[in-house]
Amino acid sequence: MNKLDFVKDYYGRQLTSSASFIRIDKPRVFIRAVRVAQTFIAALALLSGSSMAQRTGREEPATRQALERLDAYAQGVTAAGQFSGVVLVAKDGAVVFERSYGLRDEKREDALKVDTRFDLASAGKMFTATAVLQQIAAGKLTLATTLGEVLPDYPNAAMSGATIAQLLTHSAGAGETDALFYPDDLAWRGREPSVADLVALYGKRDPTFPPGTKQEYSNHSMTLLGRVVEVLSGQDYRSYVAEHIFRPAAMDVTHANGACRVDDPGQAVAYVAIGEERMPNCFTALDGGWPAGGQLFTARDMLRFANALRQGRLGVPRALFQQATKPQLNGFGLGFFATDYGDGFLPRDLRWGHGGKLYGQCVDVRTYEMTGETVVTLGNNDSPACFRIAGFLHEDWSRRHGPEKGQ
Repeated sequence: MNKLDFVKDYYGRQLTSSASFIRIDKPRVFIRAVRVAQTFIAALALLSGSSMAQRTGREEPATRQALERLDAYAQGVTAAGQFSGVVLVAKDGAVVFERSYGLRDEKREDALKVDTRFDLASAGKMFTATAVLQQIAAGKLTLATTLGEVLPDYPNAAMSGATIAQLLTHSAGAGETDALFYPDDLAWRGREPSVADLVALYGKRDPTFPPGTKQEYSNHSMTLLGRVVEVLSGQDYRSYVAEHIFRPAAMDVTHANGACRVDDPGQAVAYVAIGEERMPNCFTALDGGWPAGGQLFTARDMLRFANALRQGRLGVPRALFQQATKPQLNGFGLGFFATDYGDGFLPRDLRWGHGGKLYGQCVDVRTYEMTGETVVTLGNNDSPACFRIAGFLHEDWSRRHGPEKGQ
């Protein structure tokens, strides 16, 4: 499977079912949809057509007019019932665009705000990747270190031979941490499990393939890496990332591991369909932040994280950061997505970050180093429109500056 197919496969299996779109069949929303229809159609047209043009132009960020087109497109997909969330764009760390769209809770009719907190889903894996890079920078770990060297009592010998690099690039065959997503099946009902509990639960399981021979997206890879960080640091995972990542980046530590609550006006609520009824998704996953994700943050928090990492304020040297955020294997750097490169893409489109999609949530955090842009898209609607919004500015640039424009 090539790099583009891998990323498409990861998203495609989870993201593209139109049956999962939230549909708001209310007169007020319908009227609004009619009012923005022309704008929506014009903006949508920018995303149709062939692949990105192959041309290296000036590595300029989005213009004011491009941001206006982004706003029009986001309004259109919101009116169509395919998005609700917050979109933030920054240039060299400074916010140039910040808007909220749609409802915080589809049943309460209260609007989202730009400072609403969202469940990050898998985008929280970037914190685990950063924590691992910190261990490497401190000399406690290398990319060639095996799981068994850090966890000498790990039961499965084949899995214990997986390297840190393989775990970071989802090529270790670690499988899934099902207990994160089916909490009612946990053997420890009545108490919250630890990261060590989750590791032990699957410790005897064989790898899904010999480490290093394939690539398969794996939440359990990050669970294992979270345990590695705990052992090397002497701290539990949540305490470690709060002290070494969230606080240095000036992020909101207080709510990072908050429970899913429909009565919290500062938290976005996502819904899932159960039979004929739509219900808040709080029952679908363990509360709080885990090595595989699930933390609660605002768009500004995620910009602060990206800024701190890029500026070297999280203890990750520049050379190591660059290695981690450049393509290593099929759309992945070291724990980060590093994608939109190669055939069909412009050099300016190479980006790093991470997405997330789970039970009514759609999240995308990306940084384009060649243009200095960071785009944060947080959604509580499980349509994949959030990914189209996240990539809109670079798609828009390509449509307007491709080689056909000079013919």
